[in-house]
Formats: sequence, C-alpha cells, structure tokens
Amino acid sequence: MYNNLVIESVSNGPLFGQTFNLEMVSNLSSIKRKFILSRIPFIPYSIKSKLFSLSKKEVNSNGLILHGGGPIYSNSTIQDNECCNPLELDPKDPHFIEKTSGGLKLEKDDPMVQTAKYPNRVIGNFTAMNRFFTEISSEFIASSINRKLIPTSSKKQIIEAYIKSAVECKKLDNKIILEQTATFAFRSKNHGDVNEPAKDTITGIMLFVWGIKGQIFNGTILGGTGIFNGITGEFTRERLLAPNFSGAETFRITFPTTIKPDYYPI
Repeated sequence: MYNNLVIESVSNGPLFGQTFNLEMVSNLSSIKRKFILSRIPFIPYSIKSKLFSLSKKEVNSNGLILHGGGPIYSNSTIQDNECCNPLELDPKDPHFIEKTSGGLKLEKDDPMVQTAKYPNRVIGNFTAMNRFFTEISSEFIASSINRKLIPTSSKKQIIEAYIKSAVECKKLDNKIILEQTATFAFRSKNHGDVNEPAKDTITGIMLFVWGIKGQIFNGTILGGTGIFNGITGEFTRERLLAPNFSGAETFRITFPTTIKPDYYPI
C-alpha cells in the first residue's frame, strides 16, 4: 500500500445537482414558477420556498446525474482536522462551508464559487456520473436544487439547505445511495493551467452508502489512458468527511499502481 498511487480529492459541492434525469425533473411541478419568482427581489425567501412543491413524497431517481467533480491533490495534502461533519458544526460559523469542504475555499465569500485550497498541490481533476439506487425524498431534492436555483439566496439560506440535505441523507443510514463512475484526469507539470488537456487518466466505478470519517470502500478500475493505460484491479476509497451529497465530500483513494503522474509534489 505504501508504494501505491495515493491521492486525495474533493467533490465540488455547489456543482452537484446541476443536471437531473427526466424523471426527477418531471416531479418538480412548480420549478419554472419558482425560477421566475426567485428573480423578484421583494418576495420573501420563505414564500419562495413554500411555493416549491413535488408531485410525490419520494422520487425514484434510478438514472444518471451529472456530478461536477473537483480537484485532485497529492497524498497527505488535506489534514483530518479540516474535515468536519456539517451536522456537528454551528450553522453560524463564518467558516462553515470551508470546514465542510476539506480542500476547497471560497472566493470573495461566495458560497457558490469554490476553488482548490492548495493550488500548488493540485495534480488533476475528476469528473463523475452518479446513478441513484435509493428513492430520494422530496426534501433532499428541494434542498439540493435550492442551492442553485435561487440566485438571490444568502449564504445563511444556502447553509440551511445544505444542513437539510445532510439530515435527509442521514436517514439512509447503511443503505446504498448511489453508484458512481468517476474519471481521474492527471495534469502534466504545467499544473497552473486549468485548461490543459489531460493525457493520463484512470476511470473507476464504486458504490456509496451514507458514511462517517474513516469509512473504507472498494472500487473497481475500468481502465486508463496515457501512462495508466491498461491499469486494472481494485482501489480503496476512504472518507475523510461525512458526506451529504449536496455539499462537498473529501476522500482519499489508493490505486494499485506504483506509477505517479508527471507532476506529483512530495
């Protein structure tokens, strides 16, 4: 394990939930009305929330959902004390979002604009497609969409939706929530250029349940390109932060290979 490729990564939470499947969207009966009302500044947020309704309590969302992904760090970049469970923090904590995002930081105090906390140690990015297995509550969907749909929401309101989503996910204790197919794309030494095409990738697939820090998952490598071409086997994924799937999740992944990307800080 010591010589294997070990990386850390952070799900960019605000990007999650941008693209839902057709079945989920069809259950959002008043989404267009709320979208229009959200742009009327003098209508109170509480009224906007009440106008958001679903046609049924549980939504069978067994379909693909786009996940934004996030930065990949070299091993030992993110410390355990940076990964806090959102349900164990004071919502009034001025650093609430950063503390529940591990290796992300806010730009200009905007909760919807998060960047890598340690840019000099970024070795790539990952993207993923998620497929839910469990029926998701309307409260989860509402709180997830709420963080993106209403541009006039304050930081406080976004945190409230963040916590509500975490509470809903906790109800799924010990249940499989989703299947994720993720591609980890590694940069070359020109790591400062975010538009640089990735030439070395590893793609894997894994299952998720609601978990706590230190929980270990096994995944399967589907393949790779560049220096990782032909890579096979199982990889392990360790949670560094209890996730809520509407905010960020920080994790450590160990791939069964001694090959390192071109740019891998010590």
